[in-house]
Parts: sequence; structure tokens; C-alpha cells
Amino acid sequence: MKKTLIFFIIIFLFLTLFSQSKYKKVCPKEELITITRDVSIPEALKTLEIMSQQFESRKIINMSSLTTHIGIPIKQLYWKDALYLIIEFNGLILEELPGIYLITDVVIEEIIEEEIIAEEEIISPDTKQIRISSIFFVVDKAVLNSIGINWSTFYNGEVVAAVNFSGGSQVMSDIFNVAATTTLESGEITIDINTLFRVIEANQKGTVIARPNIVVISGRKGYIQVGKDFSVKTRDEAGNITDKFFTTGAILEVTPTIVEDSLKEAIHLVTRVERSSAVPGEISTIITKSQSTTEVLLFDGEETVIAGLYSTEDTKVRTGIPILKDLPWWFFGLRYLFGYNKHDKAEKEMIIIIKAEILKPIEQRIEENLSTKEKIQEMRKSKTYIDTLFNEKKKDKK
Repeated sequence: MKKTLIFFIIIFLFLTLFSQSKYKKVCPKEELITITRDVSIPEALKTLEIMSQQFESRKIINMSSLTTHIGIPIKQLYWKDALYLIIEFNGLILEELPGIYLITDVVIEEIIEEEIIAEEEIISPDTKQIRISSIFFVVDKAVLNSIGINWSTFYNGEVVAAVNFSGGSQVMSDIFNVAATTTLESGEITIDINTLFRVIEANQKGTVIARPNIVVISGRKGYIQVGKDFSVKTRDEAGNITDKFFTTGAILEVTPTIVEDSLKEAIHLVTRVERSSAVPGEISTIITKSQSTTEVLLFDGEETVIAGLYSTEDTKVRTGIPILKDLPWWFFGLRYLFGYNKHDKAEKEMIIIIKAEILKPIEQRIEENLSTKEKIQEMRKSKTYIDTLFNEKKKDKK
């Protein structure tokens, strides 16, 4: 037994000495490196880059954001093995590309996908939902100034207006006074916001451009775009032509979260609204944008307003004597005698009304749906019963 044990020890020592002598032949001393554990990752990679360029003519490009210590001692180790060891120990990614070693952090998309999967697992039939209703309304700024709208008074679908028209706008003033729900001591009136929009639209002073409605799970993001995407051709680093897309129009992005305690619940609403348009130019494309971001706390069914998003519209109009003003320029120049070009600049304001409502739990909705079906069935049964009695009476009469 002792002889067998001594035999295995001799073989182990022989193999160890053989592997060390072979390692020394494969890895010359100048390719071995020693780095202490308290050296930072960028410094260690710079040292290894010198050896990489010397022995493999490769650069080490460090795209990682880590600046901590390497955390592991390296003593007389082959420089490439040391590089692999640092990368693996600190959870980095190494790509061997032609002429370079590229070092990056862990791929962010993988982390995001894991977070999304984790969030999706939390969703259950008891998860609450919020309905977001909105109105995008564009109106002439001069009209709102003449009406005297005070958006800070907006509450429960009504707003205070100091109607003070004169001349040809008296008709609008009369309509507003008739539609007023309350007349204040100061002479101002309280008017329903939908009535306000209808009156302005009827007089062609504004228009509703969108009425988007979405249902969003509490804590999730909802997105609505009423407009169009356009692309701009650019060149990448390799000289290839690519299309870069931009979104324009009326854009609404909301993230509602239900905040509740033992007695009440409210809606924390994070909102981003945007109105944008693209104007192609000879050299570049100009994007005109009005944008607002806000956070509000609403109770169930409450509305909030976002105003003050201005834009200027420049329109060119040809006015003058009909037919003669539109003659071609070569026809004795009569178009210049009987007509002229008029530039109109109108400053527009976009008003966004946002309403948040907490939907009923899914169990309650199922019960209400079932009860509705039962009512319909009972009505059908009762109708069939009445028809049967009516037919029987007709037979008896005969």
C-alpha cells in the first residue's frame, strides 16, 4: 500500500515538473505579467495593451464604464490569460475583432428584457387599469385673449371666461352668455369646456385635431401619436446611406400609477405632450416643436388641462379681383394691377384636456356582464311568454 502511494506521488511530481518546463517553453518570460489586486481596470488594460501590441499587434479598446480595482492578484501569468481572467472576474465582455480586443459592459438589452419579463409576471387579474381620455384643440390665440379664458380656473369640466366681444363678434358673446352655467359677480361666466370648443369651431376660430383614448395598466406607459413619421437620409461611419426616422404630430405619452391607502386612492399621472411638424428645406429639415412634461395627482374621474403650447402659421393668400388676379404674368402684367399677395401670420395655441378614470376590477366587470346577459335572457323569455299568451287568446276567439 505504501509503495503504491509513493509511486503515485512520484508520477504527480514528474507530471508537474514536465508541465512547468513545457509552459516555460511556450510562454517566454517577457510575456508573463504581474499585477496587484488594487490596480484599477483601465490601468491594467493599458498595461496589457502594451504587451498585446508588442506580441500580437492588436490594440485593446476599453468601452467599459468600470473604474474599480481588478479585485484579483496576478503573479507571473501569461498576459492573454491575465486579460481573460480580469474580464471574467469583473463580468465584462471581450470581443476579438480584426486588429483589436473590444471590451464592453454587459449588454443592456438583456437586462431590460429580464426586467420586462419580471414585470409581466407581476400582472394578475387583480391588476388595476386606468382609462386616459384626451382632447387636442387648436385655437387662435387672439380669440382666447378676447374671450378672457383663465385656464387656472379649470375644474370639473368648466372654465371661467370674461366674454368681452365687440362689433362682429357679438354673436359669439351672446352664445357664450346663453351657454353659461354660472354668472359671477365680476361679470365673468362659467362655461362648459365642450360648449366652449363647439362655439369656437362653429365660428371657424379653432378645431379639435384629435380625441385619443387609451386604457393603461397602472405603472405602465401609454403612447398615442396622431401624425406621421418622416425620414432623413444620413451616412454612417462606413459611408453607407441610411434613413433616420423622426415622429411628428400630436403626441401624448402618459404613465399613470394608482396610489392608494386604507381610505382613498388617487392617480399619479406623468404626462408628456408634444405638437410638432416638419418643414423640408434645401439643406436640412426643420422640425417645429412645442413640448410639455408634467406630473399631477388626480382623483378618479378628474380632468387637468395643459395650455400655452404656441405655434405661428404663415399663410400666403392671393387677393384681388376674381379671375383677373390669377392671370399669368405674361398677359400684359394685369395680375399685378388687379391683385396682390397677402401674408397672414396667425399665432395658434394648443390646449390639451386629459381625464383619468380608474376602471372597475375585472371580477366586477365579469359580474356586470353576466347580469346584463341574464337580463337580456329574461326579457327574451318574457317576450316569448307574452307572444304565446297572445297567440292562445287569438285561437280562443276564433
